[in-house]
This record gives sequence, C-alpha cells and structure tokens, in this order.
Amino acid sequence: MNILVIEDEKEIRQNILGILESGGFHTISANAGQIGLQIAKEQLPDLILCDIKMPEFDGYDVLTKVRQDPATANIPFIFLTAKAEHQEIRIGMNLGADDYLIKPFRRQELLEAVSARLTRQNHFAHFHQEIQELRELCLLKDDFFCEISHDLRAPLGNIRLALQLLQSIPHDQDRQRYIDVALSACEDSCQLVQNLLDWQRLVMGEIIFNLETLDLPPYLSNFINSFLIRAQNEQQILRFEILEPLPRLVSDPINLRRVLTELLNNACKYTAKGGEIIFRVYATTTADSGSAITFLIRNQAEISQLDLPYIFERFYRVNGERRAMKEGSGLGLAIVKKLIEQLRGNLHVKSEKGWTEFSIELPTEPLGIQHLASFT
Repeated sequence: MNILVIEDEKEIRQNILGILESGGFHTISANAGQIGLQIAKEQLPDLILCDIKMPEFDGYDVLTKVRQDPATANIPFIFLTAKAEHQEIRIGMNLGADDYLIKPFRRQELLEAVSARLTRQNHFAHFHQEIQELRELCLLKDDFFCEISHDLRAPLGNIRLALQLLQSIPHDQDRQRYIDVALSACEDSCQLVQNLLDWQRLVMGEIIFNLETLDLPPYLSNFINSFLIRAQNEQQILRFEILEPLPRLVSDPINLRRVLTELLNNACKYTAKGGEIIFRVYATTTADSGSAITFLIRNQAEISQLDLPYIFERFYRVNGERRAMKEGSGLGLAIVKKLIEQLRGNLHVKSEKGWTEFSIELPTEPLGIQHLASFT
C-alpha cells in the first residue's frame, strides 16, 4: 500500500513517514500542496495524509483538486490539523475528507486511522467490482435474449409461411414439401430452446453426469446410421472409422452423445454437396501416460482464422463489432466445450487448407467427475 504524506514541516513529515514505514506501509512525501497534488495524479497512492495549514496551496485546495479529478476522486483522504475547531473540521468533511487527525497524535492513532480507511476502501472497491459484474451480467442477459428472439424468428416465420402455402394450394401438389419445411423449422426451434435450457442448467450447475462403462463400437453404431443417411441425402461422403482395439471408456453416454451429435450436425451443415466428412475413433495416451480415446471429426469446410479462436463463445466480438457464425446463436459449441471440460477431456480445433478438424481426447477412466456438475 502506497501512502502519500503532504506536510510542509520537515520534522513532522519525517516522523509520520517513520511511523508508517514501521507499520509496513510504503510511503511517498511532498513538502507543499501543489507538489503533493502532482504526485497524487502521477502515482495514484492508496491513501493521502495532508496537512491543512500550508502556505499558498493549503490542504483544502489539495482536497478540492483531488476530488475533481476522476483518476484520484476515490482516494481516501485524511486531514492533519493542529486544531480541533468544529468549523475547520466541518469544512474538510464537506469538501470530501474521509477523516482527520489532530496533531500531535500517537503512533497507534495514526496506524489505526490509516488501516481503517484502507480497509473501508478495499470493501468499497470490492463492492464496486461486484456492481460492475452485475451490470455486465445484465447487459449479457439482454444481449442473450435479443439473440434468442432473433434466432427464433426465422424458423417461426418458415412455419407460418409453410402453413399459409398449405392453405392456398388447391390439391395435394407440393403438400408434403411444405409439411417437411414446417417440420424442419419446428425441429430447429425445439433445438434452439433445448440449447437455451441446457446452457442455463450448465451455468447453474444442474447437469447430471451418470458414468457408465461403454463398449464404443456398438455404442457409436447406434446413432451414426442417421448421419450416414443424412450425408447420403445431402450428397456428402461420410466415412466412419473405428481403429481397433479400443479400450472400454468410462463416461456419461447421454452427454457424450450430445457432444458428438453437435459436432457431426455442424459437419453436415457446413459441408457442401460432394464434400467429405470423416469421423474416426482410436486409442491414444494422455499427457500423463494414461489411456485415452480420441474422437476426430473432419469435414471439408474452412473456418476463418479471425473466427476460429472465438467459436466456442456464445457471443464474440472482433475489433469491437459483433461477428456471427453462419447460423444459430452459437450455443451448441459453447455447450460442447463445457461438457468436455466436465468429462475431464481436451477439445481442440484447427481449420486450414479447406478442412476443419475437431478432436476430443477423453481419459478412459476420468478422475474427479462429480455426479452433479459444478460450474463457476
């Protein structure tokens, strides 16, 4: 803690500096008000001790200037005075002084007054930080609901349009196509709402992890078929490869499926017709020589290098402007990152030469996973 002492009498100033330094404080000193004010602006001390009676530029002048400057306005200020006149003290308090000491004062009085003001200032700073964090949370909440409202508007508009077209067609011509449009938009809306609920549960620490020992080949085969059909319909090439032998994996089957589904959905969504998607699973070792499973998902689509560092954030900014992915609110990848962290795994992404690659490394027997997820 740096304390600035402004006192024109050398003997008194040296005595105060000695007491403060013996109490473990760092000190700065000035022998005149104008000099002390300049030091305060340059070094921003944690507290100012200032004599009232000084020639030319007195303590009242110093305090007035300190409180007028936003950089120094909140620095605790203690007056030193040789008089205990009520009027003089009241003038100082009205100008914004925090306390006063009457000279001569004892060593204990000085240290207690300084410690009390510094403690109060620390509490004030902590309280101010909490207020700032609450403001940021409120802004984030408003931003969040604006994004969700915007993202819901598109699929709901598609549903309304499809229903209007269904009403207008005279016979069964194109009826199924419009029904498919409406169903697809409903699915998009439901997924967005589910992502919103899942994100809230993650933030509140309410995601349950039920660990099971998984035999990966049959486990993965249970849901990969739907993506093989989807890729075929989209005229994409999906290669599913399991490099055996694979050790059994202790993990949460529901949340692991959620992670892999989200990444495969993205791969299918952003891969053009004729493009290739690779889903490969193989055994590896962790950094501490433990056994691990790596899930690798590659697809022929490239993410901008400007966007790449931010894709796991729900909202992100570059050069002060909002940037967004092609579709959606970005909740899916944010949830993926949180879930992998809870499963004690590692998640990496790279995008270059026309390909994007996500890799997940999960220890076969993760340690320290709580039954109830805990997020800070």
